[in-house]
Amino acid sequence: MSSAMSEKSLREWMARLGPSLLNLSFGICHDRHRAEEVVQEAFVRLWRQPPEVGQVAYGSWLRRVVTNLSINVLNRTRRPRALPDLEDDRALQDRSTPEAPSNTTEEMRRLHAALDRLDEPKRAILLLRGQEEMSYEAIATHLGVPVGTVMSRLNRARAALLEALEQVEGLEDERSTFDIRRYRKA
Repeated sequence: MSSAMSEKSLREWMARLGPSLLNLSFGICHDRHRAEEVVQEAFVRLWRQPPEVGQVAYGSWLRRVVTNLSINVLNRTRRPRALPDLEDDRALQDRSTPEAPSNTTEEMRRLHAALDRLDEPKRAILLLRGQEEMSYEAIATHLGVPVGTVMSRLNRARAALLEALEQVEGLEDERSTFDIRRYRKA
């Protein structure tokens, strides 16, 4: 089967978006090996049958495919999720930015424990905004919903995350030590 995309072009896309897509998938399915398989499958689909030129940007298309495949993996497995070993997860630790203080391993554990308490749609929209740093418009395009819907879903997801963090930490909101600013409205 001949491909509409060259191997060189595919490799460039893999280098450019691979780590980000891996983080997105891992954030949804919480299994490093399954996340790697999801990203690999997304790139295979891109190589075999890329979206038509002008139809959609490859990056948006890949994020949508990875999100959907990750949710499918999660729905198929439906077993209790264990907290990931963040010590070995370099991809997540590499996501720190100069604007945000670097997160300690304990803060990351609390965040992941709180994210685990959320349903898949809430977790996915928070990851698209907070981790992938997508705009409201890009998320709306990605999910196929109006921007207003994205804003209301993000608001509900943030409230659910704050509640989950309070449960995880066993503290009142004022005493919380986790920096939630990355997930608040920008």
